[in-house]
Amino acid sequence: MQQLEKGDKVRVRLDTDSPFRGRTGIVADETKNISGFWYVVKFESKGSALSYTFFEKELEKINA
Repeated sequence: MQQLEKGDKVRVRLDTDSPFRGRTGIVADETKNISGFWYVVKFESKGSALSYTFFEKELEKINA
């Protein structure tokens, strides 16, 4: 079952190997394949935007 939706504010979990762990961003896109849900998360950094793809277990939703 899908846990996140486009526009949700998320944090990259601290227990991942990602260099983005602990950072917050916004879900920009979502995709489902045989292994589960994948999310493109957009990060703002010094006036520019950076996007990266994460598996759903690597993210946690932040209640705004």
